[in-house]
Amino acid sequence: MSDELDRKIENILISAISDGFNRALNTLEDAGAINREEMRKEYKGVGSKYYDMVSEQFEYTAQYAKEAIRELIEKENSKQ
Repeated sequence: MSDELDRKIENILISAISDGFNRALNTLEDAGAINREEMRKEYKGVGSKYYDMVSEQFEYTAQYAKEAIRELIEKENSKQ
């Protein structure tokens, strides 16, 4: 696979992971299971403490998942 395709896969994965994370947090907060008041103080976009920590983990997860997707694609392509 090309580097360009790798980047596209990672970007899709990061977006999906981020969306799922935010939806899960909102759902948990709405259900009263968590209180994000303290987190909001340092979770305000790029450059803020918690945002950057979370974003780094999204990137690691996307890189790991990208490898599995790459293997799947290569395996499927070899069948053709």
